[in-house]
Amino acid sequence: MLDTLTYILLGIFDATAAVLLILKLYMLPVKEYRFKIISFAIFIALFSYLMRMLLNVPKIDLPSQYILFVLFLRFGMQVKTHIASFIAGAGICAYAIIQMTIFYVYDWMDLIHVGILSENNGLYLYFFQTSCIAITLLLSILLSKFNFGFSFIIKPPHDFFSKENYLTRRNVMLLLGSIVSLLTVSVTVLLLYSSNPLGLLIIAAISFIISFYFSGRSDKDDIRKAIEAYSDKNKVG
Repeated sequence: MLDTLTYILLGIFDATAAVLLILKLYMLPVKEYRFKIISFAIFIALFSYLMRMLLNVPKIDLPSQYILFVLFLRFGMQVKTHIASFIAGAGICAYAIIQMTIFYVYDWMDLIHVGILSENNGLYLYFFQTSCIAITLLLSILLSKFNFGFSFIIKPPHDFFSKENYLTRRNVMLLLGSIVSLLTVSVTVLLLYSSNPLGLLIIAAISFIISFYFSGRSDKDDIRKAIEAYSDKNKVG
């Protein structure tokens, strides 16, 4: 019973940390959606418990969670689907990098071993999870405090009535980033259960670097468009 409660409680904080990291990376609002975020985190924790502990199908837990994150951003926060899939993938990869970095620090200190990555409970796993959650929450706070992050995504809710041109350079980059993230999440499962943390760290880092590059390009495009619009306005004046 205690293991069940601990698993679900840590799962709630874990999902909350992941959502906050996604939103703060892209400078999206949190306060307005706080109750939805908490409700989603509870749902994700219960879903994960169902997949891992009751149905004993842990390998489909992570890919399913990625889809659920996208659905939450799409329907819970009214973010356009291609944008939701892109930022969810970027955030999840960033979280995986944090987790694997902490794992290697603790492994170097001989506090944990590679086997905990495929475990569902235990004091060492709880210690590892708590550390990952705390560091991620701290990072999200710092991103917010110092106003770091990417700002090219319009504050939700988004306009779903106007026609979207998916062939623009930005949308093509977002779609490519989404595909890379989906492939990364799928491969991550294989690496996780084959006890290959280095491979997991490398592939998550590559995926996040791609997302980071695309996000930076989108931010620069917004700045350029704003400067051009301001210049054109002055010329007309």
